[in-house]
Amino acid sequence: MSWVVTMSARLPEELQKAQNRAVRNAALIVTRGIRDEVRALTGDMRLSGVGYRGARIGARFQTRGGVNPSALIRATGPAHLVEHPSAPHRIEVRNPRKRREGGRASIRLRDGSFAKGTNHPGVPRPRKPYERGYLRTRDQAGEEFDRTIQDAIRRAMR
Repeated sequence: MSWVVTMSARLPEELQKAQNRAVRNAALIVTRGIRDEVRALTGDMRLSGVGYRGARIGARFQTRGGVNPSALIRATGPAHLVEHPSAPHRIEVRNPRKRREGGRASIRLRDGSFAKGTNHPGVPRPRKPYERGYLRTRDQAGEEFDRTIQDAIRRAMR
């Protein structure tokens, strides 16, 4: 068999595998960029004051292989609190049986005191770590995708 026939037989299979690898590598780069931005914003990837131990936020991805591979990158936890603006609002006690201070339902405030509710000032200009992480890494992810495909073509041509 000639070299051209051998190469043309291997190329479609190699390209399909390379596309799956390239999509996964690109999604990993973007997800790491988002996590870095969240870590820079929060320090420990937790939102203090949300829940009992601080709500954990982050990002993850899921790939779908096949003829046309794709990746879905999702935010985890209450990411909307740091990604989107919110209007000033009142925070009330959600479940009165959870915490009691002096026999009354209450929530614990930042200074350690207890109250039936509090006024949240809102977030007019959120930091948008997910958007910034994506914008910072999208070019790098595209380059990694191209590099993975080119390497697969070179391997198939050997």
